[in-house]
Amino acid sequence: MIHARRYCRGCNAKFSIPIDQLQCPQCGQTLISVMDAPTADLDQVAAWGTHLDGLEPADEADDELIGKQLASTYAIDVFLGKGGMARVYRATHLTLERPCAIKVLSPKLLLRNADYLDQFFAEARAAAALVHPNVVGIHSLAHDAGLHLIEMEYVPGMSLQRMLQYEGSLDSIRATKLMMQICAALAAAHEIGIIHRDIKPANVMVSQSGIAKLSDFGLAKRVLSQTKTGSKESIAGTPYFMAPELFEGISSDKRSDVYAMGITFFELLTGDLPFVDTHVAQVARKHAEEPLPDWETRYPLVPAAAAHVIDRCLAKHPGDRFADARELHTELQAVYANLRTLDNLVRESLSDVECSILGQDEEFQIRVPTADGRSQVVAISSCKSAATSDQIVKIYSVCGRADSRYYGRALELNAVLPHRAVAVESISGVPHFVMSNAYSRSTCGPEEVRSSVQNIAQHADEVERWLSAEDHH
Repeated sequence: MIHARRYCRGCNAKFSIPIDQLQCPQCGQTLISVMDAPTADLDQVAAWGTHLDGLEPADEADDELIGKQLASTYAIDVFLGKGGMARVYRATHLTLERPCAIKVLSPKLLLRNADYLDQFFAEARAAAALVHPNVVGIHSLAHDAGLHLIEMEYVPGMSLQRMLQYEGSLDSIRATKLMMQICAALAAAHEIGIIHRDIKPANVMVSQSGIAKLSDFGLAKRVLSQTKTGSKESIAGTPYFMAPELFEGISSDKRSDVYAMGITFFELLTGDLPFVDTHVAQVARKHAEEPLPDWETRYPLVPAAAAHVIDRCLAKHPGDRFADARELHTELQAVYANLRTLDNLVRESLSDVECSILGQDEEFQIRVPTADGRSQVVAISSCKSAATSDQIVKIYSVCGRADSRYYGRALELNAVLPHRAVAVESISGVPHFVMSNAYSRSTCGPEEVRSSVQNIAQHADEVERWLSAEDHH
C-alpha cells in the first residue's frame, strides 16, 4: 500500500500513513499534505517558548475562482495548492497565450492585518529581481476587485516535498544534484542581498525534466504570535528548518539559510528530519542542544562526504557553518563529482552528441563522426595526477605518429586550445601526437566533457589528415 507523509495542525506532528487515511491517529483531526503546513517566521518571536497561534490557510473556497478572469489578463484554470497567505492556481495568460501560475493573497488574511499586502508585494518585487534558471520566475503584480495577485512561472511537475512523500528518500547522487541546483539559486539570491528565510522541500518545484526551481522567497511564511489559552499551548508553525539563533529573536542571514539547506539535504537523503517535537520550545531546544543522529548507526548508507557537508551546515554556532550559499555550492559540487561514476558523467555529457560509446568503469572510447565521412576516437579515463595526486578526468585522442614537420602547427594549436592541447607522447615506444585535456574530478561537469570531446575529435582528426590520408584514429 502506498504511504504518504501527512501533517496535523492539532498536535503539530508528521505521520507516514496509508495515502487514503485522512484522520490523525493521535487526535483525530483532519490531516493535510506536509507541503501545505505553514512555516513559523521566528523573526517575530520574542523569546524561546513563545506560543504561536498561526494563521490558518485561507478558508475561502479553493475552487471559487476557477473559470473566472482576473485583471482582464488571466483565465483561472486549475487550483494547485495553498499556504498560510495565499492560494495558487494554474492560469492562462490571455494576451501571451501561455500557462502561468497565479498566487492570490487571502482577502480574510488581509482583513486581519493590512501589513501583509506590503509584505506580499515587497518580497515579490525582490524575488522578481532574481533571474536564474533554478528560480521560479515572478512576472507581474496585479489587482482585481479587491484581490491581489502575483503572476509566476508555471512549472509542470511536483514539489520536492511531494516527491519525498512518494519516494521516502532519494539516492545520494540524485539528492546532491538537486541540492546543487537549489544552492545555485540561493547563491544568486545571496549575491544580490536576498535572504530566502523559508528553505524547505515544499518550496522547491521539480520540473518534469528533473530541474529544481526554488520558489516562495518569503511570500508565505508570516505567523502571528499570541499568548496561550490557559495552560495549553496553541501552535501552527513547524520550525523544523530554522537555525538555533532564530529562536532567540536574531534576524535571519545567509548562514541561517545555509542551516535550512542542511536540514533539506538531511531530509532528502534520509526521509527524516533531525529535530522533531510537538512544541516549538522543544524543537528550539533540540536545534540548540542536541547532536545530529549518528550517521554510521542510524543512516549508514549516507556517503561520508555528504554527511560532512550536513554536519557543517547544521553547526550550532553560525560562524562554524558555510558563510553563504556560494561556499556551500562549491562543496556540493565536490561531493557530487566524487559520488557519480565516470560512466554516469560520460553518458550524461554526451546524451545529445552524435557518437558511439564503448567501455565501462573508468575507461571509455568515444567514436565521434567528423567531416567527409571520417571519424575520430576520443578516450576518457579517470586517473591520478602525477603532479598533485588528485583524481583527474583525462580526455585525449591519438592523432598519429609525431612528425617534426608539424611541430610548428602543433604549437599554434596549443595557443588556442585549452589545457595541454597537442603533446608528443610515447605509445608502444613510438612518439605520437596526442591531443588531450585534463580536469579535476571534483569539479568536472558535463559541459566540460561535452565540449572537450567535440573539440578534441575535430582538431585531432585535422592533425591526422596532415600526417596521413588514412583515417586510422
